[in-house]
Amino acid sequence: MFKKIFCIILFTIYSFNTFAIDKNIPVNNDQWRKAWETLNWIDGPKKVNFSEAQSKIDIDSNFDILTDDDANQLLYWLNGIEFPHVKIYAYNLNDDTQYMFYYEDSGYVKTNDWTEVDPKRFIDEIKENYKTSNEERKKNNLPYVTNVTWMKTPYLDGIYNSVYWALNVQWSDNTSSQEGTALILGREGYTTAKYVAGQNGYNEQMLLNLSKMHKFNQTKEYKDWKSGDKIAAVGIGALLASTLGVKALKPGLIAAALLILKKFWFILFLPFIWVGKLFTSSNKKKTK
Repeated sequence: MFKKIFCIILFTIYSFNTFAIDKNIPVNNDQWRKAWETLNWIDGPKKVNFSEAQSKIDIDSNFDILTDDDANQLLYWLNGIEFPHVKIYAYNLNDDTQYMFYYEDSGYVKTNDWTEVDPKRFIDEIKENYKTSNEERKKNNLPYVTNVTWMKTPYLDGIYNSVYWALNVQWSDNTSSQEGTALILGREGYTTAKYVAGQNGYNEQMLLNLSKMHKFNQTKEYKDWKSGDKIAAVGIGALLASTLGVKALKPGLIAAALLILKKFWFILFLPFIWVGKLFTSSNKKKTK
């Protein structure tokens, strides 16, 4: 039954995506350079107005930035799969570090179910679920995931009202990537911020900095919630499970969790310096 609902959700995602993706994935240096030039890159430093989340993201000078359809297009070329929910993508020209951000207006997410988070069970299910994304990668002759382990088990930060975790992902081309995620809670929903480590390796401080880079606008922070505001259908534990592609913590929460899962039908795994392998940073700068 779960698989049937899952397929319906997947169909719905593709049915309502109206942006015309260029599905010709670059395969050599020349094609990548030409593809790179078609995208509307924004130079950092830049305080990006993330209107959907009613927030701002402070991105430093080491990064170039893509928004909306351009972000979706690059992610398709990298993965062979569309990610229309990703609204802001940033790429470090020096070491291939990647950031991306997307928002869900779920309502205020409570944290009282955090004690039910089970990292061991979660990672076991993740290992099963990544096979879904692998089928699309294989069709497009892209590297696919062979194993996933925790780099940092999920941690709830009560000061910045965020949850952090990081995964080590191994790929079929004998490379590995380290991918960190922060769920940044706000008054009316939450922003998912992702960090993919570059050539310098995983840096936990860069993961923790995501909740400092991203700031909800005045009156929209988590602390600004007031009685009568919308409450999310699930707590932070079930939200974490759904974001990871794991089934809900309790049977009664499965329907609510599926509403969240519709945007995250599998985890967004990104290969380490997949673009960077193809041409050097100096060449990339010349194409801008």
